Amino acid sequence: MDPEAAGSLLKRIALALLFLQGVWACCRDAEAWRGATADAALVFKRSPRLATLLGMIVAAIGALSVLFGIFPRIGALAMAIFLVPAALIHFAKQRQAATLAARIAPSLADDAAGREALGTLTASTALGNYTAGLKNLTLIAPALYLVLAGARDPMLIGLGPGWQLYGLLIHP
Repeated sequence: MDPEAAGSLLKRIALALLFLQGVWACCRDAEAWRGATADAALVFKRSPRLATLLGMIVAAIGALSVLFGIFPRIGALAMAIFLVPAALIHFAKQRQAATLAARIAPSLADDAAGREALGTLTASTALGNYTAGLKNLTLIAPALYLVLAGARDPMLIGLGPGWQLYGLLIHP
């Protein structure tokens, strides 16, 4: 396998696994699902459950499409579209951290150590969500690269001419 083909395969695998891990983290149990829905509610106020469900479906199908090379351009486009509201959610969570800290701070008026801990936690939460939002916006570039360039061989599982399956995971 030449270096360009290996790089293309590694890029697709890394991007897909990142998305699949995110889907798993949001869907692994009821508590994770509630958290994902509460996060979505910061941006999608009318129907956060529906937004969360659609987001997880789009992310999972896009990731599997890119990973296995089944209509990878469409899958990569779905991933790129998903990343925009995902970034907006992180930026909203950044603002939420400051709002919640302002609500909690008065109850810590006589607790200097508590106020310091709250300040540290707020700063860490705000920075983490800001950088997560930037990461999501940055990941749009490799997703759009796959939209424009398509997935190159080798495929793990690909669709060839006449809808024939081929690839590294297909044994004749």
